[in-house]
Amino acid sequence: MSNTYKYINLDYLFELTEGSQEFIDEMITIFINQVPEFILELNTLYNNKDYTELSKTAHKAKSSVSVVGMNELADNLKTLEMLAKEGKSPEKYKEIIDSFEFNCNSACEELKYYLQTVENS
Repeated sequence: MSNTYKYINLDYLFELTEGSQEFIDEMITIFINQVPEFILELNTLYNNKDYTELSKTAHKAKSSVSVVGMNELADNLKTLEMLAKEGKSPEKYKEIIDSFEFNCNSACEELKYYLQTVENS
């Protein structure tokens, strides 16, 4: 599948699911449902300065964004995970979280569009 999207790349998901449209749709729906939870959790943990849990949540979120081909964001979340785990450079956390929020919300719009086009084809 060629990438016609700005935020997502579904090549890995197609490979992972061996092209099973049902499984692809399920994975996309899970991602769309997880994003608001991740955004809320990352912001809450950051505001509470709970950096240990922030590190763990960044790790979980990293796996999710990787599935939909958001590799640069996954790298940023890996950075957040490692920094927060050690409590280092907390001034960088908010920028990564804000980037996560913007990019994931944009990705969700693209994924919803993808699901709509598949449904209508």
